This record gives sequence, C-alpha cells and structure tokens, in this order.
Amino acid sequence: MTLIITKRFIEKVYVLELGNMIKEHSYLSFIIMGLGIEFLGKCIDKELKTWNTKGRSKSDFENAIKKIPSLQKYKHYLKKYSLYSSFRCGMAHASAPGYSITLSSKSERHHLHEADHRLNLKVEDFYNDFKDACLHIINDDDFSVDDKINKPFLEVPGADFNSGTDAISGQTSSLHS
Repeated sequence: MTLIITKRFIEKVYVLELGNMIKEHSYLSFIIMGLGIEFLGKCIDKELKTWNTKGRSKSDFENAIKKIPSLQKYKHYLKKYSLYSSFRCGMAHASAPGYSITLSSKSERHHLHEADHRLNLKVEDFYNDFKDACLHIINDDDFSVDDKINKPFLEVPGADFNSGTDAISGQTSSLHS
C-alpha cells in the first residue's frame, strides 16, 4: 500500500492523466474537471479539516474560481450561466450540462463563446486553465500553510505516486507549466 500525498494526487490524476485523456475522451474530461475544480477549492480552504465534509460542494467550487488566478476568468459566469449548477452539477449528476452551457472540442466552437443565452466551454482551453490552477496549488506555498497539500490523501495498493516514477508504466513524469 502506498500513501499518496495530496500534491502528488493532483499532479498524477488531474494534470498528467487528465491531460492525456482529453485527447481521446474530451466529454468525460469535462466531468472530471468540474469535480476537480471543487477539489481545488477544498485544497485552498484553510478551515476545512476533512475532505468529505458534506454541504460544501458549491462553496468549494466557487471559491476555487474566485481565488485561483487561472480560474478567475470564469467568475463572471458563476451567476450569469449558473456555472456551478449547470456545469458542475449537470455533469456530475446527469452526465450532461444544463441548458445554459455547451461543450466543444478542437475547432467546433471558441472557448467562452456566448450565444443565445448559452456559454460554450472548449475542452482544450478549459483544461489549460484547469491545469494551470492545479500547478498553482502544487507550487504555491501560500496554499500549503496548513500542510494539507503535503499530507497523505489516499492509499493505493501497488502505486508509487509520491516518486517521480509511475508504478504502472515505469515512466518518469515531469510537469511543465
């Protein structure tokens, strides 16, 4: 069994694995990013002592958008398009966004394109902002004041997330912002 610290979990799952996933599974990537934004909100909440505190999803999601630099461009859309309920909840609970959100990839439609009272999110651009948010959390000492980011988060049999080597592929990972 390997204990995975929060910082390595973010690096391996939200940055590296999701980065590979958007190329072939862009739609599923939106689900993970919606949940991931909420998770990043939990990371920056210095008052939050347990990861599974009930009733905090909306505040964690919105705080991440309001406080993490690469996500702040979405602050304007929180109310205008009900970003939490239409995007995050729609994707998490129904695998489809609410009416006010459309999803695209490649050259289908521009990111943050507004038309007919709807907002489009383009997976490649949205991932770049999400990835930058993850790297900000990993690298910013301000968010690790309570050391939550460096404490054990998850236990996985056979995985070595805390080293630079992926236990499954044996490849060394490195992050570039």
